[in-house]
Amino acid sequence: MRDEAELIRAAVRGDRRSFEELVILKRARVVRTAFQITGNLEDARDVSQGVFVTLWRSLHRYDPGRPFDTWLYRVTVNAAIDLVRSRGPRAEAGATPLDPTVSASEPDPDRGIRARELRDAFRVLAAELPPQQRATFVLREAEGRSTAEIAEILEVSESTVRNHLLLARRALRRGLESRFPELLPAPRREDRS
Repeated sequence: MRDEAELIRAAVRGDRRSFEELVILKRARVVRTAFQITGNLEDARDVSQGVFVTLWRSLHRYDPGRPFDTWLYRVTVNAAIDLVRSRGPRAEAGATPLDPTVSASEPDPDRGIRARELRDAFRVLAAELPPQQRATFVLREAEGRSTAEIAEILEVSESTVRNHLLLARRALRRGLESRFPELLPAPRREDRS
């Protein structure tokens, strides 16, 4: 397989085979990001298909001086947010794609189960966040993007990104405290006094 930059250049020139290789290279990331925003695997797959159709149609407008992934995230996030908004304020919680399941060979099965329970609780609570806050939280916490990258992806200021993150974290914390208190860590000894 050719390197990513070469694939992008060839796809921009209209090479369909290069674009197909690029889709294979980026598909899992697009589905994962869309899933984390929509909360539903089938919706995420639909978003993914739409994203790649949009990219193929608008690839001629891509600015090679800018990071391709930023553009890809922008198209993905916008499509996922549009889907969430179109069906209302609550997303359906679904099974996490590409998450490992707890197996008998797991060194600490209780830890794996707890991690899965925490992910499920966060997915339920994140579905209640406004779409922009949810997208910001996903890009930061799940995708590891910087504040500057998120601002560019969402086309907002860095202070707006920080505000969305603050509000999302507060809402998620309140939700955990009220609906899933058993998943919170036990208070440390010095915190109890």
